[in-house]
Amino acid sequence: MKFRLHPILVPFFLVLMVTGGLAFYALVFISLLFHEAGHIFAAKLSGMKVRSCTIMPYGGELRIPDRYAYGKRQRVSVAIGGPAATAILLLLSMLFDFPGDEQFMRIQLVILALNLLPILPLDGGQAVSVLLEKEEKKYKMRSAFLIYSITVLVAVILLLLLGLPETVLFVALALFLLIQNISAFKFRKYEQAYEQLKRKQLTS
Repeated sequence: MKFRLHPILVPFFLVLMVTGGLAFYALVFISLLFHEAGHIFAAKLSGMKVRSCTIMPYGGELRIPDRYAYGKRQRVSVAIGGPAATAILLLLSMLFDFPGDEQFMRIQLVILALNLLPILPLDGGQAVSVLLEKEEKKYKMRSAFLIYSITVLVAVILLLLLGLPETVLFVALALFLLIQNISAFKFRKYEQAYEQLKRKQLTS
């Protein structure tokens, strides 16, 4: 399995280092790694093969070949694996005292709350999207959920702009998520064609 950091993390972490210091930067990075480890662990338990893992500002992204060929339970398990790992860190920070525990607790709360939002490509959105799927209308449902996510993110960005400069990191993150969703929407038909081709190959 390949492991890499998304280039967007460079300016994101530079801002964190300037505004919060190296200790804060280290806590955020460790928290993101642990969050993604939860996804990987859930994927392994579900029998899914992970080709690569990319750390993002909000968590990460797993590249799982033929992801949609797996069952709903497996895909939902992978989606909630990250938030479950973050929830464990949050619980540990509440039960045990250690230097910087309040800051560490706030980081886990932000990562957990962010990833549970029901919008793509966040974990909450991934889980809801899978649960809403119906075999006969799954492609239309995926497209509709992408449109919903894009609409919500545009509204969120407009609201966050009112709070600048304090909300600059959240604006940047929302823009990044918006771009990801627009890209996914543009390539949805290619993904659908590929998925149907793979299904034909497996059944022929």
